[in-house]
Amino acid sequence: MTTPSLTDVALNAGARIGRYFSLVSLLPALFLAAWSVVLVASGAWSGEPDPKKLADALTTVSFSGYAWILLATVTFALFLHPLQLGMTRLLEGYWGSSRVATVLLRVRITHYRKKRARLNARRKRLDRQRERVLRKILVRNYRTGLATDPDTVKDPATMEDSEFRKELLKLLPDKRAHAASGAHAALESIPHQLERYPASRRMMPTRLGNALRSAEDRIGTQYGLDAIRAAPHIALVAPELHLSYLQDTRQQMDTSIRLCVVALLATVESAAALLTDRWWLLATIAPYLLAWIAYRAAVAAADQYMATVGTVLDLNRFRLYESLHVKLPWDTEEERDNNLKLMHLIAGSDVNLRYEHPGADTGSTAPTPPRTP
Repeated sequence: MTTPSLTDVALNAGARIGRYFSLVSLLPALFLAAWSVVLVASGAWSGEPDPKKLADALTTVSFSGYAWILLATVTFALFLHPLQLGMTRLLEGYWGSSRVATVLLRVRITHYRKKRARLNARRKRLDRQRERVLRKILVRNYRTGLATDPDTVKDPATMEDSEFRKELLKLLPDKRAHAASGAHAALESIPHQLERYPASRRMMPTRLGNALRSAEDRIGTQYGLDAIRAAPHIALVAPELHLSYLQDTRQQMDTSIRLCVVALLATVESAAALLTDRWWLLATIAPYLLAWIAYRAAVAAADQYMATVGTVLDLNRFRLYESLHVKLPWDTEEERDNNLKLMHLIAGSDVNLRYEHPGADTGSTAPTPPRTP
């Protein structure tokens, strides 16, 4: 029987780690291994990097050399895999309670609170800019209407604020409103940006942390559900199709986070190797730029992941009620009242919640009642 190689052993071990360990999990580790090989092969650790030495080393790599690179990649991946939660929490902004952490938290949270305030101020400024253009058109239309058919026009000065704004927005397709198109488009993008910021008391010190926390605070509130408390229970009753899609979006976020951390490690490694090599130190910009791109990708993936969490909760909340034998609500008002007690009960509070056991007498499961939202 042929003895398995070290590479085969490592790959088989990776396959047994779990469903989240896949080829995608290897890509960030492959970048770190390849970058480390480049630094070593170019002689960066012993002096200035030599591109000729690097080219000679890469053209003479044997099959066993590639096998060792693969082994290093799998080893890095196996090492990083159990650290995924820690890496995510680090990029979210859970930095502990030491004095240094407290100062950093205060500085970064203040930064994002001010940034949100600037977004709100910009929204008001763009709204005024758009309104100035559209108001002129509305006034001209009013004056034109007075001259042609005064009985069919209404004075903008006598309109209620809500009516006035509706009339302004109706003018956006007008060719005379081209000057307001830029302000309008910029204004439309601000609500999405503001969605990534939670309440001031819940603000986090990083962009990723704010995006996740804002979604956590928003998802399920229309039903009276707490997303953090309900999601683990929902995950156990949701169908496999929903969970597979949820896991795919989570893996996209995890891969981006892992690539960001790995690129930061490569940046530190490059800085240590090239610190005394003058202009070669600029090479550290490459892995740092990759880390920045990966972090922005992680924030976008977090938006998609939390949107999927919300969708899975929307589609499976009644499965949760039925599994917990909670009385199914007739309308959303009753649902919110029931969930207020249910969330306290799941959190461990002493509350009284009425149960319903379908089919307890007949041995059959009662159908979902009509008029269920």
